Amino acid sequence: MRKKDGRSISRETLEYLRNQSIKLWKKSKSIEDISEFCGVHFTVVYKWIRVFNKDGWKGLKRRKAKGAEPKLNNEDKIKIISWLKKSAMEFEFETPLWDCKRVQTTIKKKLNKSISISNLWKTLRRWGLTPQKPEKEALEKNPVAVRKWLNEEWPKIEKHRRRWQAMLYFQDESGVSLIPVLGKTWAPKGKTPKIKVTGNKGGLCVTSAISPVGRMVFRIENHTIHAEDHIDFLKQIMKYHPHRKIIVIEDNAPPHIAGLVKDFVDENKNKIAVYYLPTYSPDLNPDEKVWKYLKNVKLKAHQARNKKEFKPLVQAKMQSIQKRPKLIKSFFNGNILF
Repeated sequence: MRKKDGRSISRETLEYLRNQSIKLWKKSKSIEDISEFCGVHFTVVYKWIRVFNKDGWKGLKRRKAKGAEPKLNNEDKIKIISWLKKSAMEFEFETPLWDCKRVQTTIKKKLNKSISISNLWKTLRRWGLTPQKPEKEALEKNPVAVRKWLNEEWPKIEKHRRRWQAMLYFQDESGVSLIPVLGKTWAPKGKTPKIKVTGNKGGLCVTSAISPVGRMVFRIENHTIHAEDHIDFLKQIMKYHPHRKIIVIEDNAPPHIAGLVKDFVDENKNKIAVYYLPTYSPDLNPDEKVWKYLKNVKLKAHQARNKKEFKPLVQAKMQSIQKRPKLIKSFFNGNILF
């Protein structure tokens, strides 16, 4: 019978044979007999004896296979993660988004290493990276103006709030479309499911204001917001707090900065004050998260077919948010102001 070199034998069996061969050797059995008993070539037995003489019984224990060396080492990992924190346009791609193909191309160009897309995907996931939908940021946003607002305007607002002991609100409006956002659903692989939704266009305009203490005021319009609508909403907030002074922070949308609004605020300057965020800075406004939650959670895949069905649905969903102070407070989490 042709003797084996051990490579085709399982690790568990090999460990047993190594131990038995040493026991037989200690009993002065010949190498040929041990080789015959274990079914391996006599040179393998000599190797086991050398290992035993050097490391003892622990040297005969089975070890987990090392496996292939990873194509990307820790130094590569640090470099690649630093690339992904930047825009892909800095690496001569047309758009700022990274996909595996672009990462693969950059690794080949910068590190002179080739790696398959499937292997790269697994490696990126192992490093704690996941494909994510980025948040939008306006090209027109002025970082200098934002820093100035944070350093100068925000402290002034806080000082005003403390002096007045005022209720602080962040306000915003958003259009809510009849055509819903669709989430994910389970379905057989390769068979994309279909969800029936209305094909009718149109929607509503929802205004809301939220406070860090978990309060929310809102109203729903069938039309685009005008200055008069905004004044009515400010009155609604004031009515909601008849014995408190109010500070509202909002963006520079035309209905907010209209002369009529400024006249109203001036006429009620002992009751309400309005401050404006720097332009193109929705990330400073926690009220933006209300719209994400409303559209992507509360109204996801809704089945309303027209405005008559849609308006009471939106009303009910906004009321359900309004009744959850902890949820409203969570919209302020992660905001640079809090």
